Amino acid sequence: MVVRRYLGDIAIAAAIAYALYMLFSSFIADPQDVSFLSHKVGIARHLNHPVWIAVLHIHIAAAVVAIVSGMLNWTLTGAKHRCGVHRMVGYLYVLSVLGVDGTSGYLAPFATGGEISTVAFNTLNVYWLIVTVLAYVRIRRGDVAGHRAFMLRSYVFCDTNVLNRGFTYLGAHVVHLPYTTAYAIAVCVSIVVNVLVVEWWLFIQRRANRRLASRM
Repeated sequence: MVVRRYLGDIAIAAAIAYALYMLFSSFIADPQDVSFLSHKVGIARHLNHPVWIAVLHIHIAAAVVAIVSGMLNWTLTGAKHRCGVHRMVGYLYVLSVLGVDGTSGYLAPFATGGEISTVAFNTLNVYWLIVTVLAYVRIRRGDVAGHRAFMLRSYVFCDTNVLNRGFTYLGAHVVHLPYTTAYAIAVCVSIVVNVLVVEWWLFIQRRANRRLASRM
């Protein structure tokens, strides 16, 4: 129990640290996102820069709320005396996902990497919305295990930006692909990796639960 509490504290601290980094880099260090726009070859001149910046900042703010609220709720799981807090934070998480998805609908057509990135982001938006709604539906029906599984499927996509940056760096600086190509591939790979990892983890958990049940 003590180990779980400390791991929860570390996870929350990591989520808050990354959220603060996102806020600093996007709202203070480079509020006009000059470095990001520099990679949008052939796209930047077609977008309304003030509107794009405003929507991007809403997108980032919603993502920050999703990261922190989602991680906070994982640490509240199983704490019966905090059930009300868990529920309220859960609603906040759902609203933040809607905010990320809604703004992404505007941003996706201007995504670095062209149509491949646009299709990948739109696919992610639909999938993320579906699993988040299913998580809500499952808990409303009293299916706690199903709720946790779909929440995991939902929350894992909060790391999409981190994976995108990592895979893009590898593609552009290690494999030496053009940046836009590396970014488009990174977006697709990030989505696939997230889905595969979470489904593998859930499979392992189900198998462990079946083994435990067979011994009882």
